Amino acid sequence: MRKAWLLCCVVAVSTAAHADPLSFSDAVARAGADGPTVTARRAVLTAAEHSVGPAGRLPDPQLVLGLRDVPIDGPDAYRLNRDDFTMQMVGIAQDMPSGFERRARRAVAQAEAERAGADVEVARLQARLGAASAWIDLYFSERRIAVLDRMAGEQRSLAVAARERLAAGAGDVDSAVAAEIEAARLADRRADLGARVIAARAELRRWLGDGADEPLAAEAPEFSVDANHVREHVRRHPELAAFQADEAIAEANLRLARAERAPDWSWSFMYQRRAPQFSDMASVEVRIGLPLFQGSRQGPLIDARRADTARVDAERDAAVREHAAMLERQLAEYASVSANLVRARDTRLPLAQRRAVAAVGAFAGGATSSDQLILARREALEAELDVIGLQERRAALGASLTLQYGEM
Repeated sequence: MRKAWLLCCVVAVSTAAHADPLSFSDAVARAGADGPTVTARRAVLTAAEHSVGPAGRLPDPQLVLGLRDVPIDGPDAYRLNRDDFTMQMVGIAQDMPSGFERRARRAVAQAEAERAGADVEVARLQARLGAASAWIDLYFSERRIAVLDRMAGEQRSLAVAARERLAAGAGDVDSAVAAEIEAARLADRRADLGARVIAARAELRRWLGDGADEPLAAEAPEFSVDANHVREHVRRHPELAAFQADEAIAEANLRLARAERAPDWSWSFMYQRRAPQFSDMASVEVRIGLPLFQGSRQGPLIDARRADTARVDAERDAAVREHAAMLERQLAEYASVSANLVRARDTRLPLAQRRAVAAVGAFAGGATSSDQLILARREALEAELDVIGLQERRAALGASLTLQYGEM
């Protein structure tokens, strides 16, 4: 009995936890924390960070084995113990790239790790924006469905009343048909919105996985957009911040190209064993590279890396201008949508609803036709859907501005 009671408690707790509504902030936080794209970018960052340590270190030493001065003809051909010049060699060799080159390679690896870190932030932003857009789309689509379901129920009642009036000889065929057509039109719109809900839920599942199947919270997100604040933080956008890492990579590659002008060198030590009747020998060798043709070799590479640096600078300036233009466009649209929402919610919707109520009363008293009633109710419906559409657009713009520029 005790085990059964504990199992029931566990099931009840699990069900309650699963039934918790999914708020906008929870959806955004989950997408930015453990989404697959973010996880992939973090793996790239980990790989880049592990690559920094080995970068710039000396290459592995080389074991050298060989034979020297072996006769290949005559009576002593291929014999190793007859000629005093024949030697069996064993030794070690080490390439020694210049210190400039090793430091430059380490700088390149560090810059690439910084770029990988910037890519993580960009992936987090993209995941959060995607989840925010899907959540808002799903939330307001469900609100539209609720409005249409209410209106469809009222319209079905109107259609029934029109048929009853026609049967009683107090109505006309056109009115009854118009009521049926309007009910069918609302059903069509309801079906379209049902498909949109499915698509929005699928898009949310793309960012959240199974967590997207939870019911949404009852409250829509509210944003307070400060235009001056977001303008001051436009350059800290993750996509723009990534250009700092790109500049570091370009500068490090330029340093690496310049380091190629410094000569590399290598050394080797050999122990040379000869036949027992001859003395063994040892050799030490140093080799130094001679970059004598820099004008046709290292020079063009340096010019190429300089061009890469100029390219990154130009791309950064272009991206800054693009984001500044996009920000101003979104701010202007946000202000326009906010003003339109106030007028739609406080003026157009109440007037349309009062007209619809008056039309219902007039139709009940036989003072107006069903066509006029349907038109008044349709205008009220469209006014209510317009308010929802403006609320959705304002929430989408607020989320975009806040997530990109307002949370720095």
